[in-house]
Amino acid sequence: MQGPDELKRILWKCRRGTRELDLTLENFVRLHYQELPGQARTEFQSLLEYDDSLLIDWLCLQKIPDVPEVREIVSRIRSSGRG
Repeated sequence: MQGPDELKRILWKCRRGTRELDLTLENFVRLHYQELPGQARTEFQSLLEYDDSLLIDWLCLQKIPDVPEVREIVSRIRSSGRG
């Protein structure tokens, strides 16, 4: 379980400046981050280090990342927004 300060830090890093990207990342953290196994949390935190243009491509435009670990967490985020 993440502590409240750690979760706040992650939510802050999710603020990217584009509404759709902000909502996608923040909603994923609020609804699903706590359930992620340790490796997936590490992948998510690594994802936040990528440039916004890549995040938009992967999360909003449905492009496929080349890096397998990034592809996995992007798939989780996309799946969480469905249904």
